Amino acid sequence: MSIISFIRRHPRWLAAFAVLSLSATGLSLGGYEALAALKPNFKARDATRYPSDPNLGSYGLKNIIVAYEPSLWPSGADRSQPNTSYVANTYIPKIKSKNPDVVVLDIEQPDWRFTSSLTSTQITDRINKYKKLISVFRTHLPNAKIGLYMGLPERNWLAVCGDPAKRASRYTAWHNLNLKLKPLGSAVDIIFPSVYAFYDDAKSISCWPAYARAQIKEARIYGKPVWAFHWMKYKSNGRWIARTHWRTQLETTYAAADGLAVWSKAGDDAWSWSAPWWLETKDFLADKQLN
Repeated sequence: MSIISFIRRHPRWLAAFAVLSLSATGLSLGGYEALAALKPNFKARDATRYPSDPNLGSYGLKNIIVAYEPSLWPSGADRSQPNTSYVANTYIPKIKSKNPDVVVLDIEQPDWRFTSSLTSTQITDRINKYKKLISVFRTHLPNAKIGLYMGLPERNWLAVCGDPAKRASRYTAWHNLNLKLKPLGSAVDIIFPSVYAFYDDAKSISCWPAYARAQIKEARIYGKPVWAFHWMKYKSNGRWIARTHWRTQLETTYAAADGLAVWSKAGDDAWSWSAPWWLETKDFLADKQLN
């Protein structure tokens, strides 16, 4: 086993050695403190959509149920309002036998999303639609924790990584919108911000950690646990995220949030046990003793 592999597998040993060595010299522990700080209550979940659907639970990546928009309405139906009867009688019976502990509602219809251009009345109307839907899940799955993918806080790349001259005003508008969503935050159990990487240019890659931390910081205003959603590809072009950058993303969320979920687009690729993103994820789970 190489020294690098040993360090990655046994971070506490390295931390202990650092404490002894640096204490003897009177130096600051600095980054070694971070190595020693494990989060035993951190949650890691599998929301990937590979056709073969491998069970990654033994590695520390337990399945999570995502209730996708097409599943919550009959085919071809109007989706502007919740169809509570269909959800109760058709969708929930399909997942109830799995006894889910967490259900993430993923609705990305324009008339369900929140933007700064909405009036207070429009925001309240959309919050009430979500509350009606959430109520159905609470009635029929009383033991499941409920959350919304990307519903709150609003996903906003430009507020953090856009034009520097506009960032302050954009951030203020973004934060003010997120504050208006507190009644919806009170209705869920877990906040699921999206921290997908948008672009693969050097400037965007460098800004991504600040973007993710800002998303998680905004998610904290609701006073609920925060689990961030990751995708191992760039949203703008579908290219794979380099293994080192993927690890940076996982570490950033581990430091700032309470959990993460790894997602993939259905039908994009066949599952591979040797995929760089998976090898790094497996190492990350082992290093954090989540397996």
